[in-house]
Amino acid sequence: MKKIVYFLLIAMAVLSSCRSSKPVNTSFYLIEYPWQANPTDTVIPLPFTLEIIDVDVHPVYSSTRIALREDAHQVSYFVNHVWAARPQQSLERFVMTYFNNNRFFYHTEKRFWNIQPDFKLFINVNNLEVVRDKKDFYARLHVEFRLETQSGEIVERHVTDNSRLLEKRNLNLFSQAINRMFFEELVFFTRKVYLVLKPAES
Repeated sequence: MKKIVYFLLIAMAVLSSCRSSKPVNTSFYLIEYPWQANPTDTVIPLPFTLEIIDVDVHPVYSSTRIALREDAHQVSYFVNHVWAARPQQSLERFVMTYFNNNRFFYHTEKRFWNIQPDFKLFINVNNLEVVRDKKDFYARLHVEFRLETQSGEIVERHVTDNSRLLEKRNLNLFSQAINRMFFEELVFFTRKVYLVLKPAES
């Protein structure tokens, strides 16, 4: 009987210590359109329709876990620091917001149900990670933009693999860097597309 009471007291002490331990807070980070950004260009919309195809994110980076690359072929994940939403969802909202704010095309949608769009935009994210190099930390974004006709002909393609040094190990700075790099490359790509597709001046 004494042994049973003894074990019950130990069990209660363990449970009590577990309840009193301080919970670990999880921090959530955003991939989002920089709302302070002004429209990039004032242009006459191209007389075409554009469909945004689902953003393709490499499986290593497709969940809400934030990846940390510490060696050439080694990736780990932060435990208590995660994306607030999956990168695919956030980047698609980012792109749609960009085209709604900057009317490069007459009509841009995620899906067209009653018509065949003139062009399709494909975006592939190959790397979206924090890179550690000795004592330095970088935000890395490797992304491809590709505009195709309805028949699959490539009209314009832009591939970039950017790294940006972070002032300190701070994942808020990391998310800011990713937002800025994606925005800059999207602007660069759409300007190239506009120059290719705009009607010739008479």
